[in-house]
Amino acid sequence: IRNYRVEIKLVGEPIYQFRVVDVSNKGAGLLVKDDSDFLNMIKVNQLVDANFISPKGAKPSGMYKTEIKHITKPAQDSNKGHCLVGVLILKKLNWL
Repeated sequence: IRNYRVEIKLVGEPIYQFRVVDVSNKGAGLLVKDDSDFLNMIKVNQLVDANFISPKGAKPSGMYKTEIKHITKPAQDSNKGHCLVGVLILKKLNWL
């Protein structure tokens, strides 16, 4: 998926931005560098707000409540040095 990314802001931390490598209406796979501090701040079943920034307005786009479902090393060599963080999309958040 070209130019699809997500921003996640944890309390007291900077905004983290990741490439989305797999996405559907129910979830997404985020590519995170192995040495990213972000991996030490998250755990499976944690809820996080994620801002999906999609090319040409493809869905999902915007702020969503998500749940971390897995943190795994991808089997493909093309993503060496990265982990795949799978998130379940729970609901769209409406910010006023």
